[in-house]
Amino acid sequence: MKVSVSVLKEYKNLINTIRKVNKSDADFLHIDVMDGVFVKDKKFPIGVAKDAIKVSEKQTDMHLMVKNNDLIKKYALLKPDFLTFHIEVLEDDTLIDYIKSLGIKVGLAINPETDASLLIPYLDKIDLILFMSVTPGLPGQKFKESVIDKVKRIKSKVNKNIIISIDGGVSEKTVSLCKYAGCDMVVSGSFITDSNNYDEKIEELKQ
Repeated sequence: MKVSVSVLKEYKNLINTIRKVNKSDADFLHIDVMDGVFVKDKKFPIGVAKDAIKVSEKQTDMHLMVKNNDLIKKYALLKPDFLTFHIEVLEDDTLIDYIKSLGIKVGLAINPETDASLLIPYLDKIDLILFMSVTPGLPGQKFKESVIDKVKRIKSKVNKNIIISIDGGVSEKTVSLCKYAGCDMVVSGSFITDSNNYDEKIEELKQ
């Protein structure tokens, strides 16, 4: 199991937190971009996201919770390793093609209530699927176990090169469900960043 550390909760202490992630056994740094439209909160404007990528020594896994496709293109110019945006705002596959042309791997995120069959037409073009196990933008939510069946259904249809990731409420109590569903990676924030020992928490998720 790969672990991507979300630093959203540590936004006010961002650089120090990223440096802690650099020293840890994490596989990715997860950057949550919010536009105040697709979700209510607004975080990681382009300048801050650029600084985060510059400081990170891990692969960067940028999750865009934004509505505007032109804004997605602007963030793509920051050249994260993976750029993930939501199937709910995808107009057609030209956006995927544009991001791939920049040498960036493409992920599609999907909200808990969205029909997973919407992903199927794009499975041969993408590199990662991010299943949201909470509703984006609302803090303090519990892991939605109903997402597990959705993950299992899509897992059976994808090739082994696509990373299946899950984000929201992931902890030592829910990671076994993620493994059962066939996830390759979990995104975890406060479970790791609230700890004084990042590696201890990361190991709990990788076991």
